[in-house]
Amino acid sequence: MLSLAHPAWLAIGAVLIAPYFLRRQRAWHYSSTRLLEGAQRLGAPGWFLTVTTGVALSLLVIALAKPLKGMEYAEEVLETRDILLTLDLSLSMEGFLNWNGDQMPPTKLELIRDAALEFVRQNQHDRLGLIVFGDDAFGVWPLSVDRQVLQGRLQHLDTLLPPALRGTHVARALERSLEHFDEMEQNDSKILLLLTDGLDSIEPAVQQELVRRLKQNRIKLYVLGMQLSENTSIVKLVREVKGGYFNINNADELTQAFKTIDQQEPSKVVVNRATDSRDLYRYFALPGMLLLLLSTACRSAWVWDV
Repeated sequence: MLSLAHPAWLAIGAVLIAPYFLRRQRAWHYSSTRLLEGAQRLGAPGWFLTVTTGVALSLLVIALAKPLKGMEYAEEVLETRDILLTLDLSLSMEGFLNWNGDQMPPTKLELIRDAALEFVRQNQHDRLGLIVFGDDAFGVWPLSVDRQVLQGRLQHLDTLLPPALRGTHVARALERSLEHFDEMEQNDSKILLLLTDGLDSIEPAVQQELVRRLKQNRIKLYVLGMQLSENTSIVKLVREVKGGYFNINNADELTQAFKTIDQQEPSKVVVNRATDSRDLYRYFALPGMLLLLLSTACRSAWVWDV
């Protein structure tokens, strides 16, 4: 949509240009043309000069009025998912998985830190959030496309919980994660990625309520269990909601689990983006100046020939 920043210039221009078209003796002809016999019957060259000069002046007046291309809204379809990382920071995460190397192996906490950082780097179009838990669960970063802060928090996982709270309360971690999805309700593709090595048991009544909420909100639950037994409460829960469970015994299995989760089909989200107004001055001023120069050159040549 076009608009004018200074529309008054159109009225001023009309007053200035009107005599050029209305008077039989053109207002801006060279004075010498009045002395030429038959100057009022210029024929095709005269009409060409009249039209060219008139168009040039009109374009310059429009340029002075400063035409603008107004705000426009472009519809863009993005493929995105809401992925919430819920990570166990209990003291047991300071232990080790199976390791075949000769040097000191990385701790489980270091492994999930590195794997989570790589997962974040590979998912530039998803909204990612972070919750950590021990005896209680805490939101560290909300679902967002901002990667910089999230990566900074992941790099310092070991500082996010004090030692006094580094037990294991899986049920509370799930409840807090579901609450955050309710707070940030936007996307149809919601993934809850829980990584734990805890053997915390979930009460039957609490487990059924968690199952109900996961199904109702259509949240896909993935559990990355580090050396967990199939009889653990969280493993039974993920089976009941038809989620995904990965039994992690080494670093390679952890990396592969993240890759498998990443293959989930993303949802399509329609986003309307506003574009700023654009100054179109030069698109009128430049052609107007060129036409005016052409008209002046042709007029001079015509007078010289006569």
